[in-house]
Amino acid sequence: MTATEKYLMMNNEFCRLRDAIFNPDVDEAEENPRIQKSVEAALGVLCQYLDYYKELNGCKTREKK
Repeated sequence: MTATEKYLMMNNEFCRLRDAIFNPDVDEAEENPRIQKSVEAALGVLCQYLDYYKELNGCKTREKK
């Protein structure tokens, strides 16, 4: 597995997690705003790590159109 393949795998899993957390089609209880902000911050950290990993390893990806 190359670093680019690993990055793409991690990025895809990140997107799946993010989409699952913020799925609007789920009837669920109201969350505590403090916890919601913590979840958003954690996702931000993961996103920063993915950007760091991509840059550190020179991963070449192309934007989806």
